[in-house]
Amino acid sequence: MENTGSDITALQEENQQLKEKAASLKLTVKTLRRNFQGIVQLLTETISLDNRFLGGHMKRTAEMTKAFCEFLKLPKDIVYVNYYAALLHDIGLVGSNSDIIEKTIDNLGESDRKKFIEHPVSGFEIINSIYSLKRTAVIIRSHHENYDGTGFPDKLVGGEIPKESRIIHIINDYDMNRFKYSLTPNEACSKMSLKSGSLYDPDLYNKFESFITHFEKNNKGSSHNIEPKSLEPGMYLDQDIILSNGLLLIPSGVILDKVMIGKIQSFSSTLLGQGVIRVIY
Repeated sequence: MENTGSDITALQEENQQLKEKAASLKLTVKTLRRNFQGIVQLLTETISLDNRFLGGHMKRTAEMTKAFCEFLKLPKDIVYVNYYAALLHDIGLVGSNSDIIEKTIDNLGESDRKKFIEHPVSGFEIINSIYSLKRTAVIIRSHHENYDGTGFPDKLVGGEIPKESRIIHIINDYDMNRFKYSLTPNEACSKMSLKSGSLYDPDLYNKFESFITHFEKNNKGSSHNIEPKSLEPGMYLDQDIILSNGLLLIPSGVILDKVMIGKIQSFSSTLLGQGVIRVIY
């Protein structure tokens, strides 16, 4: 039976309605994601006010986690789950004294050591109270679990540890070695490679070494001081960007993208110092 003109018109109208519904749904998802990101960013900025080093560490860990997940070619939704979990992984340390944040666990007193060991659970409890972040909370709880079962808080072993937590564990330790203990990339990797299979998932760690070699190789250029208006995506930030009120805007050690550059430029009149940014390219 041949379609009549009215049948064709009805199909066209139905198709148009479906397109409009799909567009509306896409906009709703985009709005929810933006609101979700806003919650996470607000929490992170609050952390930066409490302790600048901790805020910088969490932001760098998040950016490198995102880059590593993209290197692994993980699905986009998993990349962002990992990114948000990394951005908040140490929220359980907020309010701790500086020794807990700045010293190694082996150099802490009994009371501070206990608080440090408890911070993944504290972080889990804080984030788990936000419905849209419950999946993130589980990842945060396990980011100090060791592959051989010697970690904390739950003594999980191997595949019992969420893959996202295994990823963040590696990135977290690398950032600490680089920016807390001032090791070079080669020194950090040499130190960490000794713990592959005990602290770290050996398969993920092998892939991380391939990733970090590529990542650091792209950031070996010379350092330049440039104005915010001259920033370009792909430049490596070689200094913390601090606002005049002392708030950490963006930490050193991240690769700038369009969003970060826009943020820097919008705050350019309130930057601490001479209003120039030191970058490597």
